[in-house]
Amino acid sequence: MILGLLFTLTLAGAVLGGAAVAGAQETVRWYGIACSHSRIAVPDGLRCRSTQNYSGGQRGWEADADGTFRNWVAQGSENGSSVFYYLAEATSSGASIMEGASLQKDIRSEMRDGRMTRDFSPLGHRLGADFMTFTSEHGHACIGVRRYGPSQGDGFLWILYGIRCAPLGGTLGPAEVDAFIGSVRVRAA
Repeated sequence: MILGLLFTLTLAGAVLGGAAVAGAQETVRWYGIACSHSRIAVPDGLRCRSTQNYSGGQRGWEADADGTFRNWVAQGSENGSSVFYYLAEATSSGASIMEGASLQKDIRSEMRDGRMTRDFSPLGHRLGADFMTFTSEHGHACIGVRRYGPSQGDGFLWILYGIRCAPLGGTLGPAEVDAFIGSVRVRAA
């Protein structure tokens, strides 16, 4: 299964972009959930996890004294491709999420051996999201997507990331790229 080769979940202590956990915050705990309860709109058959609402945030996030956050993850296989989604969400009006790094750095932070990812396309913007195509460390054709939620404070209410990698030897043509970009979305609260 290529999923095991491509992704690792090391998000409990860091958010995309290599952000370090801020001091004086609650301990973030991850829980397995039914994907139907996830804020990430994902296809059937994936595995989903979520944190509790917590205070403190991480580097690149800001909040007033009552600011809270929540993270969501979904991963698995869809039609032979590996998929991974990550949502960082501000859950109070006094909090916001800000972009922590370039999309290329965010992708590299989520790949098992991200230093080995290569052949990144220029950053594009399509269907309301940023995206890049790239080749994984094992030679899979992949796409990474970042979609911003509504503005809130100095940042956003949420930022959603998605990665899809074709089976080894497969490609991601324009139709597959557009379909994946369009599928990276958040469910209404």
